[in-house]
Amino acid sequence: MAVPLALSSQRLVVVTGKGGVGKSTVAAALARAAADAGRRVLAVDVAGSGLARRLGMAGASLEPTASAAGPYVAAVEPAEALGDWVRGFMPLPLLSRRLLESTTFQIIAAAAPGLPEYLVLQRLNAWLDERRLGRVRWQLVVVDAPASGHSLPLLSAPATLTALARVGPIATTLARIDRRLHDPGRTAVWIVTRPEELPVAETIELHRELAGTLALPVARPIVNAFPQRRFSAREAALLAAMGPPESDPLLFAAALTIARRREATAQLEVLRGALPHAPFRLPLLHETDDGIALDQLTRELAGATGLLA
Repeated sequence: MAVPLALSSQRLVVVTGKGGVGKSTVAAALARAAADAGRRVLAVDVAGSGLARRLGMAGASLEPTASAAGPYVAAVEPAEALGDWVRGFMPLPLLSRRLLESTTFQIIAAAAPGLPEYLVLQRLNAWLDERRLGRVRWQLVVVDAPASGHSLPLLSAPATLTALARVGPIATTLARIDRRLHDPGRTAVWIVTRPEELPVAETIELHRELAGTLALPVARPIVNAFPQRRFSAREAALLAAMGPPESDPLLFAAALTIARRREATAQLEVLRGALPHAPFRLPLLHETDDGIALDQLTRELAGATGLLA
């Protein structure tokens, strides 16, 4: 199901994509845009990619912590999530500590298929259900998910684990998570890519799995780092007529810029032809002395998601 980038009732946005395409930066920009719009936002690092750093923090833990950029930030590590889950079932500290320190339990937990993915989803579900003073604590949870190949096991975990846990509290939790993930009114999956051959090919395959096989509500793909047009067609022709670009460093830089834009446009057309809805482009930005500048991306995403309205 194709869903727009605009956020209306959705409270969970899962951001994924091939490693190195800028998905963590996009997740951080979205979290900032929503926080700037007055929403109570939790940005969650599941990929271990340094989402906290992009939001001005040295690090993050399972406990949500306010960032200077606006959103609260948390990180889900499998070992910490396992401890949190066990303590939920065994509130007596002595018993839960002994279980977690048991070598046998650690071996069983490591061998259990799908347990790490379940623990991540269970923690996300708990944050989405969390209430403070009678109201929902987090109006939006933005998840910086693992890269393409690792996000599929995470998002397919409810269907995979349901075959192993058909009754009991785990089965009930899995059913609730599954309904939430498949509801386009509550969830959106964002795929981030770059206008390059390999990321585009992987994006098409990932979209096929997420939207087709798993039937998840996948939004328009986000093409990050799209180069700006710096030369018109007439200017490009004049530059080409000036001779081999290798003869002059400025001509070489201009030719490289034109070729990069041309290749990006070609890959954008490949994406448009393979997917049922048009991609959304984010501009190519560069790092500064102060780190990655999120201001422009935040403004772009604020407009695309309707957070400026």
